[in-house]
Amino acid sequence: MMQLKTLYTVKRSSVGEIRVCEDIGGRNANRYTVWVISDHEKVKRLLTEYDKVSDYIKEPNYVDMFSDQGKFFIVFPYVPERPLEKFYMGNVLTLHECETICMNLIIACMTSNMPWSILYLVLKQRQIHLSKDGSISLSVAIDLEEFDETADEGKCTLECAKILLDLLEPKANKKANSYILLTKKVEKSTYYHFTELYKDIKAAMEPVKKGGIMLRLRVFVMRNKDEIFTALLRISIVLAIFVILTFLTNLIFGDVPWLRVFIKSFEHIGLEDLRQ
Repeated sequence: MMQLKTLYTVKRSSVGEIRVCEDIGGRNANRYTVWVISDHEKVKRLLTEYDKVSDYIKEPNYVDMFSDQGKFFIVFPYVPERPLEKFYMGNVLTLHECETICMNLIIACMTSNMPWSILYLVLKQRQIHLSKDGSISLSVAIDLEEFDETADEGKCTLECAKILLDLLEPKANKKANSYILLTKKVEKSTYYHFTELYKDIKAAMEPVKKGGIMLRLRVFVMRNKDEIFTALLRISIVLAIFVILTFLTNLIFGDVPWLRVFIKSFEHIGLEDLRQ
């Protein structure tokens, strides 16, 4: 049995809690997202949903489930928090890059191994995370109070299509075929399967087109802004220390030795004395 240590609680509700835990009994102290459910009726409904899909989902998205002290625990792999809504930069990406991220979201949904009712909550509550390489991960840190067994693949696909529309909205002025097609189909609610959505985006995608050097530089800076900021901060600290040391040295000795060495190195060039 896993030995879970709670690191922090993500959500609390009448159903129970969503926690991020660490398995202190394991070798690598892996992190997990854990549902701690105190509502026994909700537990039955959730287990029924997983039982429904057991015939065609051989590897469910959870790692373990067990009961302890009157509560039911379902353990899932932990997804590093990098929310799509915060880290997606549609304005600085090319249309093809935006559409690639859309495709990655569709694929993540198709391979999630979740019951439709769970996947629908994940999409509805925007528990979608974007990696630096553009890949998508889905987190189950969701509010189970909104759990609804009637959610099927059609509802999930339509919700996913709405998210894709939001992602492609910055390219609306470019009359992107994918955006135009999605707008029409979402308005008519004509999506029932993820394969339909996948085929539409795949067919409408803009061919690969390399942006100009300024655009690529801008994208690089935006993608790596945290690392660039950290590097600049460290350089600033080093320069500040150097200036303070220079000032103190000059104040104490009336001179700055390392500057004197630098200046003297230019007083003679070859056999010529520049002081003459």
